[in-house]
Amino acid sequence: MADVVLSVLLLAATAAAVLLAHRALRHWWSERAGRPYELPADRLGTALRAGAAGVAALTALALAVPLLSDSRDTGRADLAPAGESSAEAAATVPPAPSRTPAPAPPAPEMRTVGHPAGGTLMELRDGIRVWLPPRYASAGAASLVYPVVLAHLPASGAPDLFEGFAVQAKRGLANPFLLVMPRDCGQDPVAVLAEAARHFRALPASGAHAVIGLGAQAPCAVHEALAHPGRYRAAAGISGTYPPPAPAAGPHPALLLAATTAELAPRASALRLRAALRPRGDQVRIIDGVRVRREMYALVAGYLTEKLEGPSRKAAPSAVSKARGTSAVSKAHGTSAGSESPASPGSKAATGAAPAPTSLKHS
Repeated sequence: MADVVLSVLLLAATAAAVLLAHRALRHWWSERAGRPYELPADRLGTALRAGAAGVAALTALALAVPLLSDSRDTGRADLAPAGESSAEAAATVPPAPSRTPAPAPPAPEMRTVGHPAGGTLMELRDGIRVWLPPRYASAGAASLVYPVVLAHLPASGAPDLFEGFAVQAKRGLANPFLLVMPRDCGQDPVAVLAEAARHFRALPASGAHAVIGLGAQAPCAVHEALAHPGRYRAAAGISGTYPPPAPAAGPHPALLLAATTAELAPRASALRLRAALRPRGDQVRIIDGVRVRREMYALVAGYLTEKLEGPSRKAAPSAVSKARGTSAVSKAHGTSAGSESPASPGSKAATGAAPAPTSLKHS
């Protein structure tokens, strides 16, 4: 209501200022028109009219100031709710739920590394590797349980090892073995053998277990066999150099020490170790006349066939483990139920022990 009154007064003051200014101007022109006739000048009337017009103009200006300030405040008030409402709306809108990344799938219990020498090289989750002989996954071998060789290999690996074992088995001079390779010498061998038996068909008795070591890992295998005589039936050190054995009560497992003809230092170390162990009554055999490394590994497979129990058709300790091992490796091989039955020419359980290689030197 106050704004309306101020607006009316503003219009009236503005109209009065214009009217008085117009009359003052007309009065001034009429006075100028009477000068040629020497009429008396009435300057007071012009001044009064001009002053009244100025007062009316100042009044209009004074009335316009509060109206303009009120209009600005109203505009700000009109804009403020919109801003506040948008802020409130933004505050009330629930934030988008944060996307939790899906958990990574667990690592598989085992994976296929390759198929060296016609077998299957598997790697378990904890880094243990297991080489399965050819035809392990065939239907005819589903009930076979295999002897186990714990193999300590150098970091560079031993590609000819699998080939030597597979060739000797194909010749009928060695049994098929499961070769179990721990990550390093410090890994608990009992836990390694138990983990391998959980996934694959492995004979549990120590009479079907052996330990071998190659190169820098040969002393590890020999020490393991001598320190734990009841854990393995046989052991083999290949191309290694050995410290003097610590005094220990026997009997120890049968021991094979092998070196090629070009490896003079390993051969000399093997002879020294044999000389130290023979007075205890230990069985120590040496191979030192082979040039080709693959053939040396084949002779090692023949020696282990002579000492260990062969594959058996008895039920595996765990039917679940047996089925799991067959299924996993069958997928790796792509075999089916009609696959060829594996030959097991050296199996003591099925066909008797394979003949010992004639090139081995007995102690």
